[in-house]
Amino acid sequence: MALVHGLAFLKQRNSELPIYTDSKTALAWLRAKKTKSQLEKTPENAILFELVARAEKWLSENTYNNKVLKWNTELWGEIPADFGRK
Repeated sequence: MALVHGLAFLKQRNSELPIYTDSKTALAWLRAKKTKSQLEKTPENAILFELVARAEKWLSENTYNNKVLKWNTELWGEIPADFGRK
């Protein structure tokens, strides 16, 4: 979802800056414009399903020119977006 939020943010500002991710799963989801989550929907996580649905809707209704690139962790170290949590 963070990638979609980033793309929407950049689109609002007419920016074509690239976005990096270290997640192959996120890249696949972005290409497919749909998640493959097998998480069961419960009352406790219903808000997450709403957020995912909004992100998928944005992807189906919008285009973007930004490149979404794979972060090369081996060469560049941990991606700064992880904020030291790994």
